[in-house]
Amino acid sequence: MRYKVIGPPGTGKTRKLLNKVQDYVNKGVALNKIGYFAFTRKAAREARDRYLDVNTHLTKKDIKHFQTLHSLAFNSLGLKEENVMQELNYKSIGEKCGIQVKYASYETNNWNGIFSSNSEYLTLINLARAKQITPLEQFDKNEHLGKIERNKIDAIAKEINDYKKIYHLIDYADMIEQFLNPKDEKKVKYPEFDVIFIDEAQDLSRIQWSMIRKLEEKNDMDVWVAGDDDQAIFGWAGADVDSFIEWKAEEVPLKQSERVPSQIQQKALSIINMVQDNRINKDYLPKKEKGEIQIRYKLSDIDLTKDDWLILTRTNPLLKPIPAFLKRKGFFFETVDGKSMGKGLFEDIQNWNRLRKGETLPEIQETRVRERIKHKPDYSLEWYYAFANVPSTKIEYLRAMLMNGEDLSKEPRIKVSTIHGAKGGEATNVVLFLNQTSNTMKAAKKSKAKQDEEYRVWYVGVTRTIKNLYLIKCNNKKKEFII
Repeated sequence: MRYKVIGPPGTGKTRKLLNKVQDYVNKGVALNKIGYFAFTRKAAREARDRYLDVNTHLTKKDIKHFQTLHSLAFNSLGLKEENVMQELNYKSIGEKCGIQVKYASYETNNWNGIFSSNSEYLTLINLARAKQITPLEQFDKNEHLGKIERNKIDAIAKEINDYKKIYHLIDYADMIEQFLNPKDEKKVKYPEFDVIFIDEAQDLSRIQWSMIRKLEEKNDMDVWVAGDDDQAIFGWAGADVDSFIEWKAEEVPLKQSERVPSQIQQKALSIINMVQDNRINKDYLPKKEKGEIQIRYKLSDIDLTKDDWLILTRTNPLLKPIPAFLKRKGFFFETVDGKSMGKGLFEDIQNWNRLRKGETLPEIQETRVRERIKHKPDYSLEWYYAFANVPSTKIEYLRAMLMNGEDLSKEPRIKVSTIHGAKGGEATNVVLFLNQTSNTMKAAKKSKAKQDEEYRVWYVGVTRTIKNLYLIKCNNKKKEFII
């Protein structure tokens, strides 16, 4: 049987799937016969950890099939990481083809299958393979932004294939293509499933949907897919929302959001109702709370000293000024690159204060503290005077955080992200910058599908809100997304 869970923001799609996993286990289905797949490794791990939190008698090894589809293909083919194309390989190809490649990678170590490159040629070729069309067919869609010479595309694609053959390498699309059509099926270890679950299914590419159908051919099993076409925001990476919409299955609608307040929902619906093409009509109830929307003109107009926050921009370049501002204000925060301050220095400060009180520390901890000090310890000094081997900028930032009452022993209460990076996330307070880059605006004008995807992106941004939404206006009105 096929089932399709349709869940708007905050309605508990992952929880629904995990409850169904437990239902199958209770019916006697072995855990190694259950596959749970998510679009990103992060989402797969979060689902795995949530399941383990409830089933404390289990370990990660017991639920090894909580993974991405690319990871499933990688393991089924018996590959090793050194078999996979890396950024240096793409740069070598670029040099040979006479195209500039500053970066080109598949989200290093994430197995998400999202290819990112500054080269329009490489991006187009990889996108075409995710869509299961030829590079020239993708070119003719006219969705690319840079200048591309049509007669170069096939030559570069051939150079990539020749390079992989010479050095016995594969890329992420190869993994799935070999999973789908292996030269020798006996060499592929296809898992035997009784049931599989696909979370965030609206983000899957066409080639990944083919992989699901391949698993159906190999197994007499149930298939549960969960998603929300209104949150399909990875079209630029090959996501095929139409495949999710058209997937024939018994529908299981989720109709109560536990996140989105009524006023926030109304604002979000005003955006998503602008989608013109294929869309599943759905009704869902917001939380009872009304929520609040406030307009601001700059981040400094907002009091960030309390509660949890999610600060969002449309693209990475627009994020750049925010970490510097937060550091100047003495806030502890997190970006895709990690926490703004590691816990090591904070722990050493605590240990220094223990030494000042005459306490005895384990040798390794005392050694670490002494490495912060140039001369003989003077226990009359506060840490910021004693730690001479710590850069002054770091000391000033840490002092400011401690004066603000930031607790560095806990997770940062402020997270900074693009809207895409915050997919699946939420916060009591959301700050959404409404400015756009010229490329984003140009891309949205390429087709109705691209414009619809842009509406979905902003819909996702707004619906991360649990209580308060702050919309930051753009100084240049021509670059502001109108909400």
